[in-house]
Amino acid sequence: MSLLLQDPVEALRRYVAHPSVSADSSFASGVTGARDCACTMLKELGFSVDLVDTPIHPIIVATRGEPSWPGIVIYGHYDVQPPDPLGLWTSDPFDAQERNGRLYGRGAADNKGPQIVHMAALARALKKNPNLPLRITYLIEGEEEIGSPSFRKFLEDGKDRLQGDFLLVSDTGSPGPEQLAVTTGLRGLVALEVKVYGPKQDLHSGVHGGALLNPLQALAHACASLHDAEGRVTVPGFYDGVKAPEDWEREELGKLPITESSYAEFLGAPGFFPPPGYSPLEAIRFCPTLEFNGLGGGYQGEGSKTVIPAEAFAKITCRLVPDQSADDIANKVKSALQAAFPSAVRVEVEAKGGGDPYAILPPGKPGADEQAKPLLKRAFPLAEKCIEHAFGSSPLYLREGGSIPIIRDLKEVAGLDSLMLGLFTNEDNLHAPDESFNLEIMHKAIDAFEEFFLGLA
Repeated sequence: MSLLLQDPVEALRRYVAHPSVSADSSFASGVTGARDCACTMLKELGFSVDLVDTPIHPIIVATRGEPSWPGIVIYGHYDVQPPDPLGLWTSDPFDAQERNGRLYGRGAADNKGPQIVHMAALARALKKNPNLPLRITYLIEGEEEIGSPSFRKFLEDGKDRLQGDFLLVSDTGSPGPEQLAVTTGLRGLVALEVKVYGPKQDLHSGVHGGALLNPLQALAHACASLHDAEGRVTVPGFYDGVKAPEDWEREELGKLPITESSYAEFLGAPGFFPPPGYSPLEAIRFCPTLEFNGLGGGYQGEGSKTVIPAEAFAKITCRLVPDQSADDIANKVKSALQAAFPSAVRVEVEAKGGGDPYAILPPGKPGADEQAKPLLKRAFPLAEKCIEHAFGSSPLYLREGGSIPIIRDLKEVAGLDSLMLGLFTNEDNLHAPDESFNLEIMHKAIDAFEEFFLGLA
């Protein structure tokens, strides 16, 4: 009997055992092992599996079913984040351990656990109906955690292989094991790096101090100029095109079983600082941001070293909401930064990529596309029913603060809108030590997706 049917938790444990860190070439064998593990499971389900070469890591494209059947595309990624810092893990990040109803390991929630949920549910559905009249294309990439640099070209070259009425994704979050969420929007992303150059080398701050503009001082002043005292971004035109949330979206958010105080307690934050007109829980879903992810320059070691550094740097990302454009915002922030530095230093600002935001109005909601593909229009209410049966409550329809740029790419290139059903929670520690997957969610979600696949066909 297939392990997906017999013991999906063990199937996940074996998948996690492959250290598939795409960002670090020393993990190349682990990336290959995870890819092969996913291919083997898909073949066991009766899929025809192809590997599409890319400059970095191949993309898995697997298919089953007749061309005349209604079709869907299922997305996932077999790569994971680096496990560092290793000293903060309770157990080996690639030897998944079950504790207190969770499976701990790098990639357990992001995104190997949700993939096992889909595969195990499909295994059950196919056991009940081996000729399930549903055409399925699996799309599993190995570069999501490094920004999917090969994905757009793959889509443009092979979009004809992705025939279906919609994309099914479970690489998004939910409030908790008793309350799942259907994600209706993802923020876009812009990444920039700023480098500031002063003298040709680090200088003695006593001998030369006062004659030069310190690159760190210039950088700090320029970065501080990008927000006003209330937290609004001051870049000219930054908020042009921002679309306000629908009334029903604010109402749906009001149903979240999370309070501001419990959110603050979870974060360990002394307080919040949302832009005017938005609560903290609204701001992380409906507002664009400009964040400083790293600042550096000069001496970083213990004690004091009295130098004027030769250079300094900042790493910045912006999260975007409908209807902002990643290219437009990158250009505006770049211009604002260049204008913020005096001629006493030299500055370079480089855009490092990103993607536009994505949003969908679910069928039945005000403003929804009545011309949407029939299977997509059926999928949303069917998913809601299946989740209610398995979890005891209907899902909430919420935008999410994170970004998955390829979702917008799949819409633009392949014409696929997405049904995004979140299976991880904040407690799962994505991208952090002691990442884990809630096994209660896992088992209930397998039940829900089994019913979903059977009902969809």
